[in-house]
Amino acid sequence: MDHGKAPDWRRVAWTALPMGQWVRLSRDGQYIGCGVVDGSTPDGSILWVVLDGWPERRMFHREDFVKVEIKGHVVDPTPATGNHGV
Repeated sequence: MDHGKAPDWRRVAWTALPMGQWVRLSRDGQYIGCGVVDGSTPDGSILWVVLDGWPERRMFHREDFVKVEIKGHVVDPTPATGNHGV
């Protein structure tokens, strides 16, 4: 994955991140890593992310000024249901 192509990434509110969403994290312009959202508090003040290559999740606080960006569209964490024409 090319982490340097900033135009492909867009900043989002922490409250808009469902579990399973792929994110890129940075702070003060320094790349922290990319990973998958594993949870968050209802108010969006705390975010847990399993960073690519790490065995467990890490906790990030909004007050730590970590910038969260997503690439592409937001993942819908609920599975599709229905007959789908069957």
